[in-house]
Amino acid sequence: MNYQSVLEDSFGYTRDALRGSWIRWLQIIVCVVIFPLIYGYFVRIMREDTPDLGGWGRLFVDGLKLLVVYLVYVALMVLVAMALMGGAGILAGTNGLVAAVVALVSFVLLILIWLVAQMAAVRFAKMESLREAFNIPAVLAQIQRIGWGSYIFSQVILQIVLMLFMMVLVSLVFLVTGLIGLVAGIIGILLLPVLMLAVSLVVYIFQYRYNTLVYESGTASSGIPSAGETA
Repeated sequence: MNYQSVLEDSFGYTRDALRGSWIRWLQIIVCVVIFPLIYGYFVRIMREDTPDLGGWGRLFVDGLKLLVVYLVYVALMVLVAMALMGGAGILAGTNGLVAAVVALVSFVLLILIWLVAQMAAVRFAKMESLREAFNIPAVLAQIQRIGWGSYIFSQVILQIVLMLFMMVLVSLVFLVTGLIGLVAGIIGILLLPVLMLAVSLVVYIFQYRYNTLVYESGTASSGIPSAGETA
């Protein structure tokens, strides 16, 4: 996987996605307010190279489906954490080393579920099937084609970039709101949540494009089109 190419493409894609007329910005604002719509837009980012904001009904339904995908995986993470950490708590009174091992296994499993969830979301979008988000063997096969080492490293890079990205953007937001506040008083404070929302949108667009390219790197390396996979 060419990490530099993936990063450059994701930055360029994010920049281009936020360009456009005031009508496009108005559409984006509507999507953010009616939040399933913005998740539907994220689905289109994963499904298409140049997504549009038309077809509000489909956008809304796709957004709800993506939320279901995340809720199921989050629920799974919570259940695993509760079960294993509960066991670790019981064992702590008898064997501290065993409890520590169980806690470590819990952490590894949670990371594994999170890694699977990232690619499951992309698979759902590309296959246009909610069921495929939970086709764990197929998701794991796709990660195997990417390469577990390459995939994990790509996610480490993503988290570092997102952290730096957020630091820069949030600093700019506070700087802008501070300057506006000096001139227009309370208006600067009122703009803060709006600008923070805009920052989060930028980060999410970048993240979804990045993960889509990571997913496609496995398909490209294998020569197998993901849309043709079967369970």
